[in-house]
Amino acid sequence: MGAEGGADEGGRKFRELKSALLTDITEGGYEAGALLPSQRDLAVKHKVSRDTVQRVLGVLADEGWIESKRGRGAVVLRTQTLRSSARGSSSTRRVTLGSLIAAAFTAPHVTLDAFTLTSEVLYTHVRAQEELIRAGEIRPTTITIRMLVPAEDQPLPFPYAKDDRDDDRPQTHLRGIRKYHTDSLERRLQELDRDIEGLSVSVKIGRVPLVPYSKLYIFNEAEVVTGPYVPSERRITLEDGTVLDAVDVMGLDSTLTHCVKDDDPESQDSLIVSSWQRWFDSTWRLLAT
Repeated sequence: MGAEGGADEGGRKFRELKSALLTDITEGGYEAGALLPSQRDLAVKHKVSRDTVQRVLGVLADEGWIESKRGRGAVVLRTQTLRSSARGSSSTRRVTLGSLIAAAFTAPHVTLDAFTLTSEVLYTHVRAQEELIRAGEIRPTTITIRMLVPAEDQPLPFPYAKDDRDDDRPQTHLRGIRKYHTDSLERRLQELDRDIEGLSVSVKIGRVPLVPYSKLYIFNEAEVVTGPYVPSERRITLEDGTVLDAVDVMGLDSTLTHCVKDDDPESQDSLIVSSWQRWFDSTWRLLAT
């Protein structure tokens, strides 16, 4: 990702716009085949430069989400799929990760445990709930978030440059993305704890010597969403604007599954949720630093 000068604050506007557009695409704001707004309209709406819009659209195209067509603009190629056993196959309303997180935040006591590679998606959705809390539309009394991420010195098999596996720039780039979203999540929720009377917020980051081959979210100890990171070949744009052909993983490229604990502790979904909660609690207690 290239710098855009002081106004961009080291890529902040780039990252925020990319997160916003990815959320719109994956949460049903745009279906496959739909056109994104024009570059001019995106720049005005998100208060960024046309250069930032162009760079974000270029990255989304490299990641396979959109395609730029002459005379038409940016066309959405795909969205994310989520399958929920709690909704039933006859449900006509699309289930999305954002809607599940929003539902979890309507509880008076919110708990969210997550194991992710970068926390980019989690940051985007939690930020949306923060804005609703500030607007007084939802009123939880406690929010407890625990997030597991790979330790800074944990070797990862991805991403890597296709022509040079010893090139450390792709993984440095990944660590930068993770640091930005992790730090931003902590900062925004700490400010929320300070600003909203009657609300107690706890955000803790645990770093583990593990490679996440799938992302995991546990809501209020009762629901689990998980899905594998899928290896793929794609272009990566580094902070200095360098473009590399790389092998990377895409969490948004997989089908997510959603399970909900029910009144039967021996049901399949209840056992799945309980098993993942035990795994998370033990990993947090014994491996996280």
